[in-house]
Amino acid sequence: MLELKSTARSSIRALGMILLVMAVFCSSTSAQCSACTFVDSWIKETINSILAGTSLSDKDADLAGLQEANSAPIRSESDSSSDMLISPGDISSEDIILDVSDYPATYIPGAVHISYRDFVDNNNTASLKNISDIAQILGDAGISRNDPVVIYGECKPCGGGPSVATYVYWILRSLGHEDVRVLNGGIDAWSEAGMPLANSSATRKKSAYSPQPRGDLYASYDYVMSNQAQLVDARSPEEFESGSIPGAINIPYDAVLDGKMIRENSELREIFRNLTADKPVVVFTTTGTKASAVWFSLYMLGYDARMYTYRDWTRADRENKRQMREINRS
Repeated sequence: MLELKSTARSSIRALGMILLVMAVFCSSTSAQCSACTFVDSWIKETINSILAGTSLSDKDADLAGLQEANSAPIRSESDSSSDMLISPGDISSEDIILDVSDYPATYIPGAVHISYRDFVDNNNTASLKNISDIAQILGDAGISRNDPVVIYGECKPCGGGPSVATYVYWILRSLGHEDVRVLNGGIDAWSEAGMPLANSSATRKKSAYSPQPRGDLYASYDYVMSNQAQLVDARSPEEFESGSIPGAINIPYDAVLDGKMIRENSELREIFRNLTADKPVVVFTTTGTKASAVWFSLYMLGYDARMYTYRDWTRADRENKRQMREINRS
């Protein structure tokens, strides 16, 4: 009897979360944004699991992060740099090293390679692939959600720097992956430390990646327009001046970088001095890749930080204005 009650309670809770997510994240016209693609996939998979007779446990629900959009408390900085960044000398033999560069010429020995582009929907560069596809990619590379992972990689079109590494870090954290860090300085820091290089990547035995998605790391159009969060445009000053989301301030993504490394916490706090620490922050760039470096830095300092894309906002804003014109004509 107790088991039946627990199952029913869990199923009701899961269904309630689905409705909440649908209302908060996917009620806007931006159905193709990365957040909605991500959440929509989770909804479908959750419904399938309930129909199959399974349900989310209390622990799973907590990890999913599907609370009210403004309910996440400010995080402690105690789990910041040491848990999110790692230096070459601190990588252990147990860590899986993941190179997410596009076409790397050399590798850290033992590193597996998955281009960050493999996680993106080829039909829509502002959207991620669905959860099951991303999990399949990671599992095929021999990575499970409980493995310790160290990410590095460069975005050549971005002029170098760690934005693709912080982007994949954000993806993995959104999947519920906890033991994941970014190699500060990437392969350059590795080489400068006198470490060896390899001409090819490694291959691991396939694994099963079982995601536990969380919804508190990305924002929807409705959330952005709700005035619940501070908005940071991480594009260049020139792009910012040409047009941005109303109310946003400009903190270019390279402001948080010292060369190809994330700046020290004291420097980051100065960069973010105009932000309120106890209010959520939404960071965006055109597709979100560069925004991830600023998001990473904020998250490392304990901010309730979320990601968004300017492309989604312009598309949704344009559609909303079109609908208003139709209403006014009727």
